[in-house]
Amino acid sequence: MLQFSLQRDAFLKHQPSRAQFAKWVRMSLRKKYATVMITVTIVDARMSQQINSEYRKQNKATNVISLEYADTRESFNLLSGELYLCDEVIVAEASAAQKTIQAHYAHMIIHGILHLQGYDHQVEDEAQEMEAVECELLTKLGYTNPYLDTQYEK
Repeated sequence: MLQFSLQRDAFLKHQPSRAQFAKWVRMSLRKKYATVMITVTIVDARMSQQINSEYRKQNKATNVISLEYADTRESFNLLSGELYLCDEVIVAEASAAQKTIQAHYAHMIIHGILHLQGYDHQVEDEAQEMEAVECELLTKLGYTNPYLDTQYEK
């Protein structure tokens, strides 16, 4: 069972629809969980910087922040967590990389959902595995490999 919540202050024309976000969340699930509870919140750069500073000790806005509840994943086969997407950063990165905003939003959702499932990119082997999964999923959506352009933040 998937419980998916999308929160945003305002719907901007360039932002994906709730249905698109839900599709990307579903396709990013790498194993079958008894329950999936995901909240996606689109925030501005100020809020992204505040959350990033508090939880990751990095005093800057970033494209996606994943807050996972790993104990529930392991103990109860329950995937739950929160994703914070910074619209301003995503739009700027998409423009710099000459990608569509939709493609970059899809990538950030996939990237964030993989983090919620325990994927990481701090060690080279894990980074390669995570990037391979991201590229596989993005290809299924008709998007190109986002890592061909190094302007994306990892």
